[in-house]
Amino acid sequence: MKNSILTLMPLVFVLYISMQIFDQTRTSSEVIDYPSKEVGLNSFSITKGTKSMPNVLSAIPQEEDEIDFGDYPATLTAYLGTTPTLDGFISKGEYDDAEKIIGVKGWESDTPPASENKEDLSVVGWVKHDGSSLYFAFDVTDDIIYGFDTKRWLPSNNPDANNLNIEKGWPFWGDGIELMMNSTYQWDDNSRCLGDGRSWQFCCSTNKSILGGLGVGGLSSGLPLNTEVWERYEKWIRNGDMAASVRLKEKAEGRGYIIEWRINPNPCMKINETTFVDFSKETKVGFNVELQDLDEKEQGEGNFSNMHHIDYWSRVEPNRKTDLKSFGTLIIKPIKMEATSNHSN
Repeated sequence: MKNSILTLMPLVFVLYISMQIFDQTRTSSEVIDYPSKEVGLNSFSITKGTKSMPNVLSAIPQEEDEIDFGDYPATLTAYLGTTPTLDGFISKGEYDDAEKIIGVKGWESDTPPASENKEDLSVVGWVKHDGSSLYFAFDVTDDIIYGFDTKRWLPSNNPDANNLNIEKGWPFWGDGIELMMNSTYQWDDNSRCLGDGRSWQFCCSTNKSILGGLGVGGLSSGLPLNTEVWERYEKWIRNGDMAASVRLKEKAEGRGYIIEWRINPNPCMKINETTFVDFSKETKVGFNVELQDLDEKEQGEGNFSNMHHIDYWSRVEPNRKTDLKSFGTLIIKPIKMEATSNHSN
């Protein structure tokens, strides 16, 4: 028996080599990508890179489809700069050391886009940090300011939208800006803002504020709308961990408003239970900007709650605006921006 096995071994070896050669000569369409197949990616077209590889498996659909893990190319950099004054005025040179944001042309929209008419709605913004806090500034052009150039009309689906409470109030109701942040830079296919330091959506309005009430612009809480989140956001505002100054422009400046916004990483930019974003280290966070414009009620006919324009800096799928995978990327760098850098987006 032993001799028979030894006799067959050369034949088995020849057959094995022949199979390998045959496998290598198959057409490229037949070749299996084994590393991809092991994680279930072989039959899918990956249209974007992954920001969060540990979440790949949980994001894979059951049927063939394109996978989009949210690596949208929109990117901003927050460089180290001087500390601005939150007074609603963009002083000369105050944001020369900040990267610039320009919109809304090229932005995504939940409504007919505003980019055809810059006087109707446009924005120039800036972002930087001073080593301790993150700062944004926005110079918004808006030809009609809700509540000042119009009556404070209310949507038919919520006549209490201007309330500043969790029961019925909509913190986003009015002209203004919402910032969205995902400090963990992690998500799966269905994850949305949690409403704490890990991920949030915060509203700054010309129409109302937690500190000033109706008719005084400022921070007006945010989403998701539940009692725990509302109380947390209000605490951030009253403690000064999240602060903003809103000023309507004077006639000589043109129509619109200015927002300056400060965010403290502790508690507003939490990575885990004990760690917050450290501005002394290069860090990536998920980020988005939403710009809202109400105008007269009839001008928003057919849109959500008759809002005239809702535009986003980063890509947002219909009805999925708080999906973390839809955010762009904010890169926080511990260095100053080079004077020759092109800092416009």
